[in-house]
Amino acid sequence: MRARRLAFEILTQVEEQQAYASLLLDAKLKQARLSQQDRALATELTYGVLRWQGRLDYLLAAVTDRSWSKVDRPLRHLLRLGAYQILFLTRIPAYAAVNETVALTQAVVRGHATPGAKAFINAILRRLLERHATIRFPDPSGDPVGALAARWSHPSWLVTRWLKRLETEETEALLQANNETPALSVMVNRLKRRPEEVEERLTRIAGSVTPGRFVPGAFHLKDGAEALRDPAFADGWYFPMDEAAALPVLMLDPQPGDVVLDACAGGGGKTALLLGRLGGHGRVIALDPSARAHRRLQEARVRLGLDRVSPVQADARQAAQLFTRPVDRILVDAPCSGLGTLRRHPERRWQQQEAGLAALARLQLELLHGVAPVLKPGGSLVYSTCSLEPEETDVIVETFLRHFPEFVAADTGGGLPATVADLIDSKGALRTWPHRHGLDGFYAIRLRRRNR
Repeated sequence: MRARRLAFEILTQVEEQQAYASLLLDAKLKQARLSQQDRALATELTYGVLRWQGRLDYLLAAVTDRSWSKVDRPLRHLLRLGAYQILFLTRIPAYAAVNETVALTQAVVRGHATPGAKAFINAILRRLLERHATIRFPDPSGDPVGALAARWSHPSWLVTRWLKRLETEETEALLQANNETPALSVMVNRLKRRPEEVEERLTRIAGSVTPGRFVPGAFHLKDGAEALRDPAFADGWYFPMDEAAALPVLMLDPQPGDVVLDACAGGGGKTALLLGRLGGHGRVIALDPSARAHRRLQEARVRLGLDRVSPVQADARQAAQLFTRPVDRILVDAPCSGLGTLRRHPERRWQQQEAGLAALARLQLELLHGVAPVLKPGGSLVYSTCSLEPEETDVIVETFLRHFPEFVAADTGGGLPATVADLIDSKGALRTWPHRHGLDGFYAIRLRRRNR
């Protein structure tokens, strides 16, 4: 019951507050005194329901005798939790899934509505149990978008977009990949340990690790829970990051002695990678307007030993007013829709709306405008997003290059590992895809400011 209640609370907050499930889950698991088994169940239920919400809703709507949109929000969360256990968790008997969900209803629906709510939940879940195998998904020949959206649990607008850019088979492969549970990926903190030492430690913890295909010092762990509780993690030997997220730092290629601006530093993951490549010679200015990001950056600074970082709480759009001297390199890992990271953040597919992409694109272009004057002539700037949508990637860069003709796309082929060079297209843009590379979807491009 406690694991199910915790998952219910997270799902409610994710929907009502547009919050990240991973942050809520981490915080609540730290507070709750759950057994290892219950921690695993709460995690499975939270991510499982968010990944498969579209399919669960489709099937539940088919057995509900009222419009699904008119079902009260708490009851929708309860039904999704019950349905996920019935349809996806074979180790939980169906009768237990129904009974536990009805018991949870008693706990979370208060007052005179409780008896009716319990009866409703009980009736719908038992009906789903009886009929789910006979419910048909939309016919792909007549409704290709609806068929893919319902079967693979994505919003129709997103499926429509991807079908315009990819073949049907590839779109389906992408949707399928977005529903897989990714391995835990970690990056070695070279300021504290060598990759060989970290690999040996992780192997002792997790049994086996897989080195990254693209980024030296990246390791993947199938079950990484223990690695994040090990003293080596607390001592800052490594930190979690998808391999794709490290690629923009490789493209920027900071050199010892450089002053680097991390223009959207967030919690400091890429700042740590930049400092590792500087090797103790040089400095990173970590810019971010968020107080919360700076608290996380401060924690990372202590744990990872980030001595040569200068945190500045400010908006990169005002960078030209903040800096009196130009910098050697700039990383703009811009805020974005996050639609490339749906494996790790499945809630983003339900939170992000298509209409919101335009506002993000405006912000991304303003960030580039803000930092461009700060870069030295001859210096490099990498623009990256964890999205592959054109208006957040190619269109932004094309527009920026029109506005700032002193910038050009740089030749990035040399100096990168051959596996990374293969990810870069003829225009110099790097893209990773979940279904093609087993990584988050990421875009990055290196620009160079011409010498005067």
